[in-house]
Amino acid sequence: MNSLIGVARAAARLSGRVACIGVAAGVISVLPLLWLGRPSPTREYRQDEIARFSPTARHGIVQLVGESLLLSGVVYAGRRWLRVRL
Repeated sequence: MNSLIGVARAAARLSGRVACIGVAAGVISVLPLLWLGRPSPTREYRQDEIARFSPTARHGIVQLVGESLLLSGVVYAGRRWLRVRL
């Protein structure tokens, strides 16, 4: 009986977390829709950004530094707060 109660509590906790993520995703998707309005053909962007872009060494270094900082932040959070050990 106790194991059944434990499973029910775990399921309730899981469904609460899923509900929180669902609400957050709903807020994130509805706010831009309310702010910008419905999509319209007049706001369509018709330029080729890839063809216009001319990469330089500076772009690569900035991207490498940004990715390194992001990775170090994820590793720090994982080891510090999520208690992930490798």
